[in-house]
Amino acid sequence: MSQLIYKIEFFSDWHMGTGLSSGSDADLLVIKDKTGLPFVPGKTLKGLFKNAAKDLLEARYLDIDFIREIFGLDSKEHGNNKSIPGKTFFSNAELSNKTKQLLKGKTSLIYRRISSTAIGENGQAKEHSLRTLEVVVPLTLYAAIENIPESIDLNKLIDCMKMIKRIGTGRNRGFGRCEFSALP
Repeated sequence: MSQLIYKIEFFSDWHMGTGLSSGSDADLLVIKDKTGLPFVPGKTLKGLFKNAAKDLLEARYLDIDFIREIFGLDSKEHGNNKSIPGKTFFSNAELSNKTKQLLKGKTSLIYRRISSTAIGENGQAKEHSLRTLEVVVPLTLYAAIENIPESIDLNKLIDCMKMIKRIGTGRNRGFGRCEFSALP
């Protein structure tokens, strides 16, 4: 079994949500660890990688065995009533330890609020349409894929990684623009 360590460099504000609000302060909050720092859950990353792998499967660059080994298959994907688990583990993407130390006690520096409202036909804001989104400023996060079977070509996993260009809420509105790259 091998491991692939990679970084995610964000080029725009991004929002990985909790589904929670903070009352009148913000309608959507960023997911944070116990120290108040943002991260991207491994489960989310696994889903992004799997979607990229499925696109490469459609392009006939990858085969179904690659997807089964890495991600597993749910019952719909292989026509059985039982899911097949993948063999790999996707860690959360987090800030480097050095950046965490620099931000200790200063987490407010990396968050901002963006508000928007719907405009009605009369050119005025629609009633009850004001929404506030908490976002994270562009940062670099690090993560790992562990327990990769020796039979897997790491370059194909890196190709899946390179297909992911946006993460999180609002990615069709300019948020979450990013680049993944493997580390030595």
